[in-house]
Amino acid sequence: MGLCTGQASLATGALTVPESDEGYLIGASMASSSSHVGNAKAQYTLKPMWAFQLGSVRVSRSRASSLMSAGREKLETGLSADFDLLSDWRLGASLRVDNGRSFDADPKLAGLPDVRTTLRARLSVSRPLGPRWSWRSSIDQDILGRAGGLRLSQGFGYRWRVSENTHWDLSTSTTWGNGRYLQTQYGISSASAMDTGRTPYLLGSGWESFRTSVQFTHAISENWVTFGGLDLSQLLRGAAHSPLVGRVTTHGLSVGLAYRSR
Repeated sequence: MGLCTGQASLATGALTVPESDEGYLIGASMASSSSHVGNAKAQYTLKPMWAFQLGSVRVSRSRASSLMSAGREKLETGLSADFDLLSDWRLGASLRVDNGRSFDADPKLAGLPDVRTTLRARLSVSRPLGPRWSWRSSIDQDILGRAGGLRLSQGFGYRWRVSENTHWDLSTSTTWGNGRYLQTQYGISSASAMDTGRTPYLLGSGWESFRTSVQFTHAISENWVTFGGLDLSQLLRGAAHSPLVGRVTTHGLSVGLAYRSR
């Protein structure tokens, strides 16, 4: 879930909705996903999504924020603000909830300390590279002191517009984490190893993952939008060799429908 501030407008291709300081979106998606950590099977879930905007404040869950702004500049997910920098450069700032993780449901990893839910502050910079390509880089930090550490990511995006109301978004990105972040997500501390009878696994800073995404958006009408996508994630280096990891490569597949106000 996120809370956003920034420009308020809704559009998808030629189906442009006039700028407004209020609006909402509700919808749902069917998703299949798997996790890097643990050995649980792929999960199939029906996920609700929603967003609403009042003035310059936008609250959203999951992909709802980008669907409200389909066809226009995407706002950061979270409490955010955007600024124009030197022509085409843009700076974004946001706050995002980073959900934790529990090992209780996985007998092979039971006893290890949970990863606590925390709040991350994020800064990003982006720039279009022509009419279809774009570049984005971001840095985010755990601001509640819950061993969430720091991450850096950067990637490229490509938008293929099939028609005025239909487009595909293709993107790739890499993520780097400092030692605290990677140790929390993929490591086993000496104390945890002693408590659970496992071998310690200690990580320093380094690359975490490489991600590829293909997303589809189609505006059925001014109010209705359908969407879907496939995400692939490949762990790298120390993260990929962690004893906590059951899958080095994971996927996320989703399809859904949403209704948005004018």
